[in-house]
Amino acid sequence: MTDSASHAWRRDFLGPCAVALAALLAVVLTLDAAGDYPKLFEGPGVTLDESFNVQMGVYQWKALRDYNLALLHPDSVREVFGSSNYNPDHPPLGRVWLGFWHDLVEWLFPPSDHPVDPNGIRFVTDCARVGSAMAFALTVLLIGVTATKWYGRTAGIVAAVSLVLMPRVFAHAHLASLETFLNLTYSATVLAVAHWWRVDQNQVDESLRDSNSSHGVTRLLWWTPALTGVLFGLALLSKMQAILIPPVVGVWVLWHWRVRAIKPLMIFGLVGLFVFFVGWPWLWLDPVQHFREYFARTTSRAVLNCYYLGQVWADKDVPWHYPFVMFAVTVPIGLHLLGVLGAAANVTRSVSEGVPATAPRLRFGLPEPREQLMLAATLFPLVLFALPGVAVYDGERLFLISYPMWAVLIGRGAEVALSHLRQTTESGQWRLVASRRARGAAITLFLLAQSVGVIVMHPCQLSYYNLLVGGLYGADRLGFERTYWGDSVTRSLLTSEVSRKEGGSVEVMPVLHQFQLDELLRQSPILRNRRIQLLPANRQTNPAATDGWLYFSRKADVPPDVWNMRNGIGVTRQGVRLAAAVGQQLR
Repeated sequence: MTDSASHAWRRDFLGPCAVALAALLAVVLTLDAAGDYPKLFEGPGVTLDESFNVQMGVYQWKALRDYNLALLHPDSVREVFGSSNYNPDHPPLGRVWLGFWHDLVEWLFPPSDHPVDPNGIRFVTDCARVGSAMAFALTVLLIGVTATKWYGRTAGIVAAVSLVLMPRVFAHAHLASLETFLNLTYSATVLAVAHWWRVDQNQVDESLRDSNSSHGVTRLLWWTPALTGVLFGLALLSKMQAILIPPVVGVWVLWHWRVRAIKPLMIFGLVGLFVFFVGWPWLWLDPVQHFREYFARTTSRAVLNCYYLGQVWADKDVPWHYPFVMFAVTVPIGLHLLGVLGAAANVTRSVSEGVPATAPRLRFGLPEPREQLMLAATLFPLVLFALPGVAVYDGERLFLISYPMWAVLIGRGAEVALSHLRQTTESGQWRLVASRRARGAAITLFLLAQSVGVIVMHPCQLSYYNLLVGGLYGADRLGFERTYWGDSVTRSLLTSEVSRKEGGSVEVMPVLHQFQLDELLRQSPILRNRRIQLLPANRQTNPAATDGWLYFSRKADVPPDVWNMRNGIGVTRQGVRLAAAVGQQLR
């Protein structure tokens, strides 16, 4: 690499790298859920689904480590993936990622003593959480580097920082769940298609004048859709939401390339399905039945409740506007404004021969091809979950893949705004902000203003709402869900009222699956060391039978009189109680 090329690389990518490293440290230092790493700052509490992901991740990583290539033998496949210990509710890649980081962190930084589960597997949620932290940092780096290559250094840094400043995305980065890893593989696939499947705007303009030509045709070598197809396969191996990629890519390419898009799309899809099949040995045991079982699972699972606009809805009956409203109110307003600017605006300056350049103009219109794909990848998940009969619940969780794509447009919006400002100052206006340093300071102050939500809500950023609804306080009054996943049952709460009496019994509300209490106890050294017994809440029992209650305010499954209780020790943000531990006086 030449000195000039090396300097250019450092100049363009050092910013996103620094943001990604800072994001990794910020998450890792605030991971502790319930006392495994008491010297770290507290993180979100143990959530409802983490135990399934960590247990299966450790199980599959152990199988891969023990069997190596022998895992491909049919007998090994039946032994590992045909076992009753194996749960095929999700593909393996994201869970294996969590399992790898779990074992590495447990080896390097052993936590306090942990028991084994009923299947003889010892797993620690906090160790696996580092896997999500790494996936988040890689996503931040990917978003930042891509935006830098497309739009410039300012766009790259702002795009990377904006993803970190989205409170609900930042919160998910702390959890040993699949959403953050899916964000990485989904983003990598869409960005690779946008970058390598070139649609030149000049060709599009020419094609619009020639009805006999295809829109923006660029010939692709076969390996380009094949490589992006591999990324698509990895996304399929992460979680089911990856099936949203083909409609987005397909419509975009067909619109611009017409019939010439068919061949690369076929290569892209077939390679992706091949990678998906090869990468999940469970499918090999009975391909037809297991494919059908996996893709039909969303229609055959238990109904979940969703609280929205002051009413409890069954997951398939939630109003169509739910995903659009949730997306609108869970990203800081300033970032939304930059995203809209990045999707629809351009700075133009007309120049005629012998005539000085006119003042710059900020124009709004149809996004350019690359931005069309980013916008489609952002909006299509929201559209899908708005369709009648499609189950939607848990706030933003099911369409979290929209947020990284929006971050790219936010970065472009920052570059558009800065370019407009730069050209305006060059034309003789706004002299006070003409210097690069002043513009940089303005961007820094703007981003600092957007960071308030991440900071003040920690570690309960899954309860964040922006100023469109008056923050969490206003959202609560308008009938939005306070908290949905148990993350507000934090370490500080467990060390207070819950564990005050050694050997005591505590009723928990809500209990949403049969393993919830056992896993909370198993993953909480604070509770185990005090020999606390956790029981499902039964309000008909004798008040003296237990030593208190522990609840988190999931309005969809907790009675209203529990939401409004003020006694006991609680976790509160912006005047809204998210969780509480109370003694017998509750009753």
